[in-house]
Amino acid sequence: MASVTGKNMENKLAVKKDQGIQERPKTLIDLVLSKKNEFAQAIGNNVNPDKFLRVATFCLRTNPTLMKCSAPSVLSALMQSAQLGLEPGVLGHCYLVPFWSNKLKSFEATFIISYKGMIELARRSGNIESIAARLVYEKDTFEFEYGLEEKIVHKPYLEGPRGEMKLVYMIAKFVGGGHYIEVMTKNEIDQVMIQSKSYDSKKGEPTGPWKDHYEEMAKKTVIRRAFKYLPISVDDMRVVEQEGRVKHEVNVQDMSTVDWIETEDYTAEDIREEPQPEEKQPDEPPKSDLDKLQEEVDQLNFD
Repeated sequence: MASVTGKNMENKLAVKKDQGIQERPKTLIDLVLSKKNEFAQAIGNNVNPDKFLRVATFCLRTNPTLMKCSAPSVLSALMQSAQLGLEPGVLGHCYLVPFWSNKLKSFEATFIISYKGMIELARRSGNIESIAARLVYEKDTFEFEYGLEEKIVHKPYLEGPRGEMKLVYMIAKFVGGGHYIEVMTKNEIDQVMIQSKSYDSKKGEPTGPWKDHYEEMAKKTVIRRAFKYLPISVDDMRVVEQEGRVKHEVNVQDMSTVDWIETEDYTAEDIREEPQPEEKQPDEPPKSDLDKLQEEVDQLNFD
């Protein structure tokens, strides 16, 4: 009887295979790769879909903590990246940053735009002739005036060490004439950093991009403050405004319409509260990692 049952099971599996039923993804990487068509639809002509997936899976493979993040948050973060046409990765246009959720007791991935990504979005609008952000140090010569004729003069000190960073500024020149200037002091930059999820308030120090790439984050901060005054597309502006917010749903057409989880539910990765082991039920075996991943996949809703 056992052999007959086994044979019947093999026949059922063979029938499913012949009917073209796709095999369930076994890992987070498999899940991301299985959504190639959805990412391609979101990307449009901005980035090659195959290259996007290669970069995305490389980011996951090289960051063990990202591989621990919930599948919905990873897919949502990647979809935000795809819709803006920005490649994820430390050397790319945006980051996938893991945070620990004390509420959900799990790692969650967030989408963070880099300095290069902000510059790329501004230039892509076609309304900006040039845009740049620069750091000013203690020994530099810097003059700035508001008024009917704004004036900015920056002469870097070239005779040796330039000292500590003092401020950061950005200048955008518009096609057809006109410009916009934004200046922020180091204290203003640090206040933005302290209010971010990447700041460890218990230790009083930054983590993530603010720790490893402070200068780039300072440039990004001054550009982001100026974004509302720049001729950027409305669609791009909506997605940019929601960066850093964790989402558990995916909308291929417009991720800005997807609700997010409030940021106060999340803490910096290295100050997470480890979940307490649950008491085992004698009549129900524990779920495998594959079963948990499949449950998350089944709950996803691709519009």
